[in-house]
Amino acid sequence: YFPNDPTETDRLDFQYEILKYTFSDRNYFAPLLNPGHILDIGTGTGQWAIEMGDEFPEAEVQGTDLSPIQPSSVPENVRFFIDDASEEDWAVPAAHFDYIHTRVLLGCFTDFREIIRKGFYYTKPGGYMESQEIMSTPYCDDETMPSDWPFLEWTKFGDDAAMEAGRPMRIANKLKRWYIQAGFVDVQEKIFKLPMNPWPRDKHLKALGRMSEDNWHAGLGAFSMGHFSRVLNWSKTEIEVCA
Repeated sequence: YFPNDPTETDRLDFQYEILKYTFSDRNYFAPLLNPGHILDIGTGTGQWAIEMGDEFPEAEVQGTDLSPIQPSSVPENVRFFIDDASEEDWAVPAAHFDYIHTRVLLGCFTDFREIIRKGFYYTKPGGYMESQEIMSTPYCDDETMPSDWPFLEWTKFGDDAAMEAGRPMRIANKLKRWYIQAGFVDVQEKIFKLPMNPWPRDKHLKALGRMSEDNWHAGLGAFSMGHFSRVLNWSKTEIEVCA
């Protein structure tokens, strides 16, 4: 339901920089120590996998996606594959990976619990799996967000369409519970603020909000088109008015 054209690949690269800034330049929070096999599910443009390949030159880094939009010039230890993580067989032995990573895959799978379950099966004992996800519903610190705020209404339409399409968007707040249910231990949850515009006074959050606002402007129409036209049966004009 989401695009993969050149405009979107540029936006994905920018989104990667936004999250890197959000996490204070970190790519992961698992306590990794010389991992041998790393998997990036839904790698997109492959920027995360490439940086991990540079950081861990002895590791074999695999990135999988449905779209072949990754660059061809990458570190020798990085490989990209066209693959669907919802398939039962990941074409590797059980307990193969030291670290499995997912990032911003809301709306991509019918049941993300199955991805976590498969991740548990393919993670080595003592290994790690980590998901970095965005909550699809906006929240307001000071309760000044009106119930009829246009962007809030847009997210509700998007959530409803995603549910009707069988690919839920609201998964971020459920991940910890799903990881525990899958069998992972020492499961930790970290929550970061991601402002949608430069309203905060805090310097870091203001800069982050400015980046986030640009990202939303770049992607809002593309995020809407597939869900609203194919699921909600809206016309192009209705979608453009809403988005």
